[in-house]
Amino acid sequence: MARRAKGVWMAMVLSAVLIAGCGSNGNGTTGGNAAAGEAQGDAQSSAAADAATAANAGSAQTEAANAPAASGKPADVTLIEGWYAKGEDGGYFAALQQNYYKDAGINMTITPGGPQISAMTLVASGKADFGISYADDILLAREQGIPVVGVLAGFQYSPQVLIHHADDKIESFADIGDRTVYVTPGTLYWEYIKHKFSLTNAKPMAYTGQLVNFIKDKKSLNQGYITNEPYALGKQGVDVSLLKIADSGYANYADVLFTTEDYLAQHPDVVKAVVEASQKGWSYYLDNYKTVNPFIKTYNQEATLDAMDYEAEHEKEFILTDEAKANGIGTMTADRWNELQDQLMTIGGLKAKQDVTKAFMTEFLAKP
Repeated sequence: MARRAKGVWMAMVLSAVLIAGCGSNGNGTTGGNAAAGEAQGDAQSSAAADAATAANAGSAQTEAANAPAASGKPADVTLIEGWYAKGEDGGYFAALQQNYYKDAGINMTITPGGPQISAMTLVASGKADFGISYADDILLAREQGIPVVGVLAGFQYSPQVLIHHADDKIESFADIGDRTVYVTPGTLYWEYIKHKFSLTNAKPMAYTGQLVNFIKDKKSLNQGYITNEPYALGKQGVDVSLLKIADSGYANYADVLFTTEDYLAQHPDVVKAVVEASQKGWSYYLDNYKTVNPFIKTYNQEATLDAMDYEAEHEKEFILTDEAKANGIGTMTADRWNELQDQLMTIGGLKAKQDVTKAFMTEFLAKP
């Protein structure tokens, strides 16, 4: 979902670039597809300082454009994706295609993201109502004064991975040793893994979005998404194995649907309708992705149906976990948010603890 660097944490703050054109320029199925997906998350978080200013300047929503569904007039709602349209956001597109939003009184517009589009900034400034990001990005944003709230976690665990060549016998993160790791500098999960597994001899190299260096270096690892890079590498005849970031213990939620505290306070009925319709969309997508992916492709012409089908098949384990089966798709807990916060504190990602109960809410999630 997306798929992230914080530079040397708060030292590297990039300027947020507001929408210059929300076209559906696709990122295809190449290795750069998912790599760029990770990079977008980095830019999204790095834009936090600008988003804070935007939030203070114009966080009020236009009442007329977001009329409560109860009034009988459909509520106009905009959702900004974290990256280009893809199967990792399949549940939201399914809800749109199957008219779940419409039936709930929501006139939904889904706008693809991209390298110059920060969902965090757009939502904080009131230029969009909902966005998609990660739990750790939400915590960092809130620390910097951006009052965003996660309302549904599409992925219970991040689908991010470290990829290595299949014949390079690596059984766990501790086996990385002194290998080269192609990763975006400052990526949160990499900082956590380095600390937890004492990878003082690992050689991180900046990932450019191209897989050529990894392919040539048989003793290297490369960041990626289980839903993307392995597919692209397989198409090139490269046999790989994976270390799932979720298996490192990093407690991140991914593909988190978020809005602002202001929007939530002003339009609770709209938020409830969007959350419930999105849940229904995810349930539909998991079983019917082959009927939804052609619809997603209309938002991203460079994507292929084979690649999106691969995404859908490999993301299921991160969406429909035991927790989600018991408590509903999109569920979240304070324990997990607190665990993630503690991990970020340990690696210097956060300066001070926050009240995580303000960073997310589950009241609108339907139980199975």
